[in-house]
Amino acid sequence: MGSMTSPASDSLSDIWERLDSRVKRVDEERWLSSRYAPLSERRTLVVLYAFYYELARVRVSVSDPIMGQIRFQWWRDALSELAQGERRQHDVVTALAAEIEAERLSPDRLQALVAQFEAAFIASDRTQEPEGELAELAVAICSSSEEETAFDHGIAAQWASLRRGEEIAKPLPRLRVASRVRPALAHFRLRFLWRRGGKIGRLQTRLAILMAVLTGGV
Repeated sequence: MGSMTSPASDSLSDIWERLDSRVKRVDEERWLSSRYAPLSERRTLVVLYAFYYELARVRVSVSDPIMGQIRFQWWRDALSELAQGERRQHDVVTALAAEIEAERLSPDRLQALVAQFEAAFIASDRTQEPEGELAELAVAICSSSEEETAFDHGIAAQWASLRRGEEIAKPLPRLRVASRVRPALAHFRLRFLWRRGGKIGRLQTRLAILMAVLTGGV
């Protein structure tokens, strides 16, 4: 189900550092955007992205539909148990427990991510993966203002398609977002670079995300 840890031997800070390194390795674009958030919000974003990775990796770690459903059920049960004060010995579960207890993440919305990932897995259709919902959750971590959190899910879906190397006839217009939510959305600016094709270097990636943070244009 993922890397396991003992809450008795690892502090929450140690677990977060491990998750931060993991997200940097497997989801660098979102990780780079999160660097521009205040520390408390950055920690919550990293925990959310680490959870999302656990759901996303089911697709590549199992091929049998039944085994995949068992993995998703494991996460459903783990989230349900947190509401009852029980915690499985898993680093992501431990980190989620702290974020849920602090009311920075919602168990119901996390359960919705599980359900949508499972539907995408069963249908073998990655376009059904909840990229838009993930972005919406990330934005909510950075701001509670309805005006600041308004977001077009189509941009997230388009970004995900381009990251997978799929072709997009025409990118959605650049969206200008509020400064508080830029650490949740800055990486979406990369869709314009990816659409041009060719290899995108690390410096180009970092500069694009920085420009999104400075200007709000994603």
